[in-house]
Amino acid sequence: MLDVLRTGRLVLHPVGTGDHRALLRHWTGPRVRRHLFDDRILCAEQVTEIIEASLHDFATEGYGLWALRFAPPDTGPDALDPFALLDPVPGAPLAGVVGLRRMEGPGHGLDVEIVYSLEPEHWGRGLAAEAARAVLDHAFEVLALPRVIAEIDEGNAASAEVAEHLGMRPYAGAFEGASDGLTRYVAERAGTPETVEA
Repeated sequence: MLDVLRTGRLVLHPVGTGDHRALLRHWTGPRVRRHLFDDRILCAEQVTEIIEASLHDFATEGYGLWALRFAPPDTGPDALDPFALLDPVPGAPLAGVVGLRRMEGPGHGLDVEIVYSLEPEHWGRGLAAEAARAVLDHAFEVLALPRVIAEIDEGNAASAEVAEHLGMRPYAGAFEGASDGLTRYVAERAGTPETVEA
């Protein structure tokens, strides 16, 4: 199943309706929503809309949001049953979310943004970078996207560090109508013409 991604410690499954309760809890946590939703508290209906949009994007674009869960200990790279990773681990708690979404607004064209969030108990362990690397590789190697943008609140040093760890570099251009208070990073697929310098 192409949409399921695997890292050394994590299994990434496209979010679905079965993740609704866990996503609502994750995204309304005060430390997570601070930089992800500008401290707005999402309601259940909004989470439903996000899940439905992600499912639509997977069907039409090949990307969306992935739920992060720790891989069971018997499913390492040399596991005998490669299909053991296709279904979410029963009862495994949500560790976070990572994904790709089309950027909206004037000046964005066909740009795609990478987003990521972790449960605070998992911060500082390199998991966001690990999951985001798998998604970025998927974006370039499988989907052949030309570039991926990260928009990060200026006060969110941890997310900026993840972007830098991924090899993303500061975006020197400007988006028409872009809001203030964001730092932008870009990663480009190898062989993509240089287009991001102002």
